[in-house]
Amino acid sequence: MSSGVEADIALDAAVIASLGLVRVMGGAAGLAATGAGALAALAEGRAEAQEERLREAQQLEETVGEALNRTARIAALAQSARDHGVAVELPVPIEVAGRSTEDLAAWITEADARLAVAEDSLASAIAEAATGRIFEAAARSLRATPENSRSAPAPRPATSPDELTRLLRRLVPDAADADRRAVTEAAEQAAHAPTASETEGRLTEVRIRIQDANERARERRDGRAAALRFLRELEGHPAADSVRPRLGEVADGARAFDQGLRAEAARLVEEAQRQAEQRYVAEVLRAAFGELGYEVDEGFETLTAQDGEAVLTRGDWPQHAVKVRVDGRRQVRMALLRTEPAESDEQRRLDVEREEQWCASFDAARERLTEAGVHADVRWRVEPGTQRLPVAGRQRSDRQQHERHRERGR
Repeated sequence: MSSGVEADIALDAAVIASLGLVRVMGGAAGLAATGAGALAALAEGRAEAQEERLREAQQLEETVGEALNRTARIAALAQSARDHGVAVELPVPIEVAGRSTEDLAAWITEADARLAVAEDSLASAIAEAATGRIFEAAARSLRATPENSRSAPAPRPATSPDELTRLLRRLVPDAADADRRAVTEAAEQAAHAPTASETEGRLTEVRIRIQDANERARERRDGRAAALRFLRELEGHPAADSVRPRLGEVADGARAFDQGLRAEAARLVEEAQRQAEQRYVAEVLRAAFGELGYEVDEGFETLTAQDGEAVLTRGDWPQHAVKVRVDGRRQVRMALLRTEPAESDEQRRLDVEREEQWCASFDAARERLTEAGVHADVRWRVEPGTQRLPVAGRQRSDRQQHERHRERGR
């Protein structure tokens, strides 16, 4: 495109982080509705320095992640309490949308205290029930042994119910059923061991299995928290319909978060981020040139699509317009065009005047873009009067038109 400029677009890290937060905290639909105002609302009342905005955005992102981790933990403990028939009081999950870092941090502190009590109570109840079953089974086995087959008194277990209960309480309440069975099996062997040395060896095995089970439980909690975040970030994303049900199963604990699903969700989130950045750039461009007196045609929304184009006009420019073209999300091209051919020297003189006005407008718009965290690094520009302005809608150059007429003459 001639008689214009081409610039590479780069967004501040604070803008990129904030746009991701908007999806998590308000959903993609909210971003589409509020456009550039969403970022402004998110940063309202904060320091103007870019480093401070980035730090606060990162802090809020980390706090949102911590809140979602607690939400996943609450869901896991609630399911475990139902499975084991134990009544516990759990905190109510918080809705992160519209919450500040301070609000979320205060809820996390309160939730942690209540979760610690609930988890300890639930783990104790489950451990006591398991210990009771283990020693009751041992007693039944002894009672079932015929009297004449007892050549000697049964040895007293080298571990006590209290000792075994204290050990089993280390197993997190939301351990997987298979892991809990493996721990219980090792605990039964420890309870039935005839000697103290053998008991200690089997108790060591119990500790190892508990450690492994707890680690897998933490991985499932992390997976549920990640699934919750993916669900929020993909809200309103049309291409995520096949992923959302499976993410819901992970968040509900009905399935594991396998690498394939995680990679698919991450790809869709990256696409959503790219679209959010495109929408933000389009909204900032619209606002910047609108403040400078330009009118945006209805096709400006196409700038959010691949290779989208739009046209800027002015009421005092009846013969000129500016075509805006965004290539992907990293380049923008703008060119001044004529809406009708120039047929006189006076009109060509007017072209140079309009080019000078357009160059000044572009420089002013760049300042507004920078203030909004959008940097336009000019790769090339055509200075006023260097080339004739192309006519809007013309598909062939003047030389191509001349060649076409010559061919017709032949």
